[in-house]
Amino acid sequence: MATLHRFDGCRVLMHFDDHPPPHVHVSLRDGRDCTVDLQNFEINGRVAGREIREALDWIRSNQSILLDEWLRHNA
Repeated sequence: MATLHRFDGCRVLMHFDDHPPPHVHVSLRDGRDCTVDLQNFEINGRVAGREIREALDWIRSNQSILLDEWLRHNA
């Protein structure tokens, strides 16, 4: 697992040899986490979009790079 970016309240991670669909993990400081689909930005987990807004903006801005990295490590 690699930390891709840190924010005040969370960090964005990518697991290697992970299951489809392409996604990243967002881990909150309070221990909660979720996954964010890299194709449609769907959040899976008990985290509201408003709680990870900064991370979601970063994920959207870096979508193509993140998809390439996910495919490189998980295909």
